[in-house]
This record gives sequence, structure tokens and C-alpha cells, in this order.
Amino acid sequence: MAIDVTVVRELAALRALESEWRALAADGPGVLFRGPDWLIPWWLAYHNTLHGELHVLVGRATEPDATGIKAGEMVCLAPLYRRTVKVALLDSRELRMMGDAGPRPPSLDLLARVGWEDRAGQAIARTLIEDAPNWDLIDLEPLADPSRVRAHLVQRLAPAGFTVESSPSAGGASRIGLASAPGDITDAGGLVTTFGEDLGDLRKGLNVMRRLSRLEWAERDEPSPLADADASTLLEEVALALAKQGRVRLARLDDATGEAVVAALVVDDGDRAVILAMAVDPQVAANGSPQRLIHAEALAAKSRGCVALDVVTGAGEYPLSTMPSSKQPALAVRVWGNSAAASVGRTYSQVARRARRARETPSVAAAQARAAWTKIRSAAASVAQYDRYGLYRGQLWTRGIELAPGLELAELTEADYDKLEDHARADLLEQVSLVELTARKFWRRGDHMVLAKLNARPAGVAWTARGPIEVPELQRTLRMMKYDAYIHSVFVSPGARGRAVAPAMLEHITKDLRATDAYRSWALIEAHNEASIRAFVKASFTPVCDVIHAKMATVDRVVCRPPDPEARELLGLDD
Repeated sequence: MAIDVTVVRELAALRALESEWRALAADGPGVLFRGPDWLIPWWLAYHNTLHGELHVLVGRATEPDATGIKAGEMVCLAPLYRRTVKVALLDSRELRMMGDAGPRPPSLDLLARVGWEDRAGQAIARTLIEDAPNWDLIDLEPLADPSRVRAHLVQRLAPAGFTVESSPSAGGASRIGLASAPGDITDAGGLVTTFGEDLGDLRKGLNVMRRLSRLEWAERDEPSPLADADASTLLEEVALALAKQGRVRLARLDDATGEAVVAALVVDDGDRAVILAMAVDPQVAANGSPQRLIHAEALAAKSRGCVALDVVTGAGEYPLSTMPSSKQPALAVRVWGNSAAASVGRTYSQVARRARRARETPSVAAAQARAAWTKIRSAAASVAQYDRYGLYRGQLWTRGIELAPGLELAELTEADYDKLEDHARADLLEQVSLVELTARKFWRRGDHMVLAKLNARPAGVAWTARGPIEVPELQRTLRMMKYDAYIHSVFVSPGARGRAVAPAMLEHITKDLRATDAYRSWALIEAHNEASIRAFVKASFTPVCDVIHAKMATVDRVVCRPPDPEARELLGLDD
């Protein structure tokens, strides 16, 4: 039976497939993380950060078959997205799995109806081969292992002349079998469980988990994958949605003083429970607290009728319960195209991988490899790097942009900030990715902040500055005239995007600037930041020129294209 594969590139079209997608995901192990209830919220939270575009492959049967599949019925789906990244100064076009950033589930997969796995793998491979001129790398992880669709896909791509690499993926899960677990929940002193119906307490519990996660990952000098704004939005949206179905709980273990030392978000996915996110205070990690919480949640999962508890790998391998457990590995598959960018990217990847191994391997050969890596880095340092921005000018016109329901705008001063309660201050910093030291620096040089709130929660910030100011992106000082203003550091919380928050803040700023006798404003926007560009254009800003910051060895140069006189004067390029 043939399969007709189409590409879905629009979110509205993907949402229209939710029921079919959910049914297809149910035709296999684990519905939640393979279906739209996880992957669409993930896309909404991360697509702007990743600068991604939907590229979901949907396969439908072209004729009915003996198993009851009808012509036109969905039989396979590959939830992919595409993005372009810089690799060794070249643009590399990647196809990746939706769900591969931020909080990771045990694994992701390419979906197919039972009995259609081989045909699905062939059909997806054929589509990717035909589209080969438009991609340089297919990077899929964390993939379920084993996966028949993935196996058939790779079997078709390798003979077609593409280079296929596979390796264990960072992630996966440990599965605790609950068949032999005792039926009664033994004592776990200090354990506090918040169930889905307590939405307010659930939010508070998520904040506790994020705080512990920051502490835990700080021990490794790495940012927490659970605590950034995108991850917070994703976990909160999914948790609150599942709470209405009674499928989520947040468990925490308190010490003798009542302070939380371990917290975990547990979701039910079919006949298994999954500890999707977990955080441990590093000071108590060795005292058995993580094991106690996992043991208690395993027993609670059995009491709900689950047959297994999956514990997703976090900052480290947590000690598990004494019940039988096994490792559920995930796989990373990379397929390199035949373009020049793919060739450079593959070579760069191999050199980096060898250098990492060499740094960890004692011997003369390792020392030679490290020396070679040093030479490569030195040579790369002499290659020019280019950062491209768009310079936009606003004449302080207003367009009467209407505020979305529940959206409020107001100036926030440093004094107002200091008056906030600790939890409100922490929520503000988290929701709009605000760094307190940077904010105080802006306030103390005279900048003004506009704060947007959506349904009483922080939704966005924008800053304005007057007079000559330092622009770290260009390592230059802007020479603004008396009646000029510079708008910078505009940020909208992922959960509030799509509601015209940024244009509304810019219109608010415009009105305030006009009241202070300013008549012109400037903004510098990264060339790939499409969301910011759309917001400024909607607020009546016009593009002036491209600003290119070229860096090569000790040379540092800023160029305007075209050479607009006002832009050159602003950037001090006429000297």
C-alpha cells in the first residue's frame, strides 16, 4: 500500500490534525510525549528561541487495506522542524525533532500505525531524499530505541549516498518495574504532594522545583534546563492542562525545618508514570532524600494502577528505589547531506569529537591531538566573524494599537521594584528573563522600563535610554542628539507571545517620549530576530540600514549598508 506524504508548515494546519495525531500516538507505547499534548506546547514555548519553522511530515494511505485502514487515513507522522544555524561561518540547514530542547521526555519517536512501520520508513525516507537540496543535516534525538520506523528510514537513506551516524543520546530514563512493589504506601516523612486540582499550589510547587534546579545545576556551572523562561512556560502549561484530567502531581520532600530539598513533577502517561522533571538540593543529594522520594512515588504510581515508573535523567543519575529497574536508552541519529555546508559541518563535528576524547585520554597521542586542536582554534581565530543587525528608526507616530484583553502597561522604577515582595520579584525576573544587576545598571544610568502584565502576571519589558549610551553588541557608544531616544532589551514572555505585547509596549513608549519632547527613536535588532522585527514594524518603525560588525583577529569594524548619513553619525562612523 502506498503512502502519500505532505509537509505541514503552519501551526493552524498542525492543530487541525490534533485528534488524528493523538490517535496515531495511542497506537504505541506512551501517548503524551509522542502526541500533540506535549509537542504543540513545546513548539509554542521554544520556536522563537530556536528560530525554527514547522516541517512536520504527515503520511496518509492512498487506498484502503485489509486491516480496516481507509484511503486518506493518517498512517505515519514525523514531527520535525527546520532551522538554520552557523557552523564554521557557513549557514547549515537542519531538520530536527520537535521536543529536543529544554525538559526532555524519556524519548521521542517517528509514528506509524502497527503493521505500517516499514512502509512509513520508506515513505519518509523518499520524501527526505527528494528534498535533499534543501537540508544539510537531519539531527534526531532523543529517539526511542528500538524503533522500527527509524530502522527502515536509516536503511533507505544510507544506500542513497548520505552519511548516517548514530550514538547513545544524552537522556533516556530509568524504568522501575512495579509488579513486585508492595501495595501499601510506606512512611515517607516530610513528603508533601500537590495534586492537579490545586492549581495555585501546583504553581508554587513548580517554583520550588525551579529554585532547587538552579542550585543543582549551579554545582556543575551550567544553566538549569528547567528554570529558563521557555521551560517554565512549557512545564506550567502542560502541568495545568493535565491537572484538569487528574494526571499530574508535584511531590516534594521537606527537611526538619520545613524547607524543600527534593521536588519532582510526575505525570501519568497510559499505564506508566513518568518523573518528567526532578531537582535536588546539592547539599542533601547524598543523604538518601532523592531515593526516598522516588520510592514513595513508585508506590503511589502502583496504587494508581501503573505498571512502571520512568525517571528521566536530570543533572545526575539519582539513586533509585530498591525495586527492580532497567535503563531505557535513547538514540541520537545524524544524517549528513551532500552539500558543502554538510561536508564542513561533518568535518567540524569530527574534529571537535576527537579533541574532546583527546582531552580526556592521557598519552602522547592525546597530547598531540590537543596540540592539533590548539592550532585549529588559532587558525579559526584569524577568520572573520560577522554579526548582522538591522537599524530601525521611529518618528514617534502612533497607530492606535488596542491592548489585548487583560494586558496592562506601566512604568516600573527601581523604587517600585524594591517595594515588590520577594515572590513577586522572583516571578518578574523569571517570566521576563530579567537579570537584576543589569536592570539596576540601566535604572542608574537613567533608563526607563515599561512593564507589561497579562492577567496580572509579568508578560514583557522594554527599555528606553536618552543621551550617549554604550551598546555592548557593537562595542561602541551611540551619539544620540538631545531629542533622540534608544529603545533596547525588548523581551516578551513566551507564554504571552502572539498577543501584540511588544507593539503595545512600543506604542506606550512612543506616547511617553512625545510627552518629553523627543521626536525620533532608534532600535538595533539582530537580523534573524523576525519576531522583534515584526513588532517594531507594526509600531511604525522603518528600516534604515544593515549594521555589520566584522571581527577578525585584532580588527574590529562596524559598517553600514547602505551608508545612511544619520546612521553613520549615530554610530560615530564619520570620524
